[in-house]
Amino acid sequence: MKTNRLREIAVNASIGFSALGFLLILGTAGLILKDARNSIFNDMRLRAAISSKRAGTAMFPKEDLFSLHFLVNTLVLDKVIKYAVVSDQSGKIRSHSDPDKIGGRDESREGAAARYSKVPLIQNFKGAGGLDYFYFSEPITVGSRRLGTVAVAVNSETMRSRLAATTHKLALIFLAALGAMWLLLEIRSLMRKEQKTAALKSAMVHTVSHEFNNALTVIDAAIFMLEESEPEKSDVSRAGLYRALAYERDSLKRYVKNILNEAKMDAGRFRIEKKPLALRDLVASSAAAMEELMRRKKISFSLDIARGPGLVDADPEALALVISNLMGNAVKYTPESGRIAVRLAPDAEKAGRITFCIENSGRGIAAADIERIKTEFFRTGEGQAAAEGFGLGLKICSDMLLLHGSSLEVKSEPGRNACFSFSLPVAAGNGSEAPGGAKVEIKKQEKTDGVVLPRKKCNTRS
Repeated sequence: MKTNRLREIAVNASIGFSALGFLLILGTAGLILKDARNSIFNDMRLRAAISSKRAGTAMFPKEDLFSLHFLVNTLVLDKVIKYAVVSDQSGKIRSHSDPDKIGGRDESREGAAARYSKVPLIQNFKGAGGLDYFYFSEPITVGSRRLGTVAVAVNSETMRSRLAATTHKLALIFLAALGAMWLLLEIRSLMRKEQKTAALKSAMVHTVSHEFNNALTVIDAAIFMLEESEPEKSDVSRAGLYRALAYERDSLKRYVKNILNEAKMDAGRFRIEKKPLALRDLVASSAAAMEELMRRKKISFSLDIARGPGLVDADPEALALVISNLMGNAVKYTPESGRIAVRLAPDAEKAGRITFCIENSGRGIAAADIERIKTEFFRTGEGQAAAEGFGLGLKICSDMLLLHGSSLEVKSEPGRNACFSFSLPVAAGNGSEAPGGAKVEIKKQEKTDGVVLPRKKCNTRS
């Protein structure tokens, strides 16, 4: 169906966007980490600049070693800083985060470069264990006089603590994107499995329907031969049986075709063809075909067709299936000596519509089951106890009516009765005549066994 196709397009588009987002995350992760590392570098440059001012105060006019040691030990409280050092202009270490190095001479390449530089430097070198070190130095000056150099060093290991938050966030975003992609791929996989199942179901339906049609061809031939070989058709009861057989044969043919239509609806290929249709003719012919079956079950039957516009816009075959199913169900589930009432009249609540209503006595339907019988191939416990069947009819009726912009309405009093109804729009330019200009004359009350049900309105909406 179109909905399934749109759903598949939406899932595929979501997978595409997720894949694009995943690639963007991978592409920007390095930039985000680089930005976080640059933030650390900016912080270290600022630390070195501020520390050079404080070191100048501690070294001029008289050197205060306590202040220098306090400054250095305060700097290394930051876990990102591996070590800090203050040296004089000759290269002698005046303070160091490693006490053993105090008083020694800074002979390192980066120390010598910093000592002779008049501007702040950032140097990179390989340290112990192959770690990358970053050395931030700042000249210590008082006026135009240079007193020494202050420096802080960080390495790739100490920076991990500062980069951990950013790394964790990126990892969570990465996993979320990966999870979303996996979920969407699973949804698409399930949808494709569903499509394969639907295709298999459609193939099975076509095969079964083909075999069903073969059997109907044989039944059709058998009925024809029986009718032709009948010496006399004066027996009213026997003639009624032939009418019932012919009606059921035609109903089965329509049923097979509409099962195929149901499969087409699942595949999104079903189309109805609306045309002006005399609904009263369908109702009357269906009732006439059921007459013999109702007589055998001693069912009291009334048919009330109000005069007025008789044409509706509908697909003839689809609506014939709906009427025959509802009539057939009413006869099937009505107990012996029960009652069935059919009414066809203008909708009292919506102008320009005709309402069909059929009510039968019997076990009724529980309120919890009403929606299920219209939307699933489902049979109630009462229905299983009353007659055999598979629960196909009402689901197909409901689907066919939905395609006509209507709906199957069900009202029931459990243990007493059930009422099924729907309404359809009157055909444009409709009069009281059937197609061809012939008047449709149906008695307002037709009855079986001389018992007539009182007219009763089914208050339902479509």
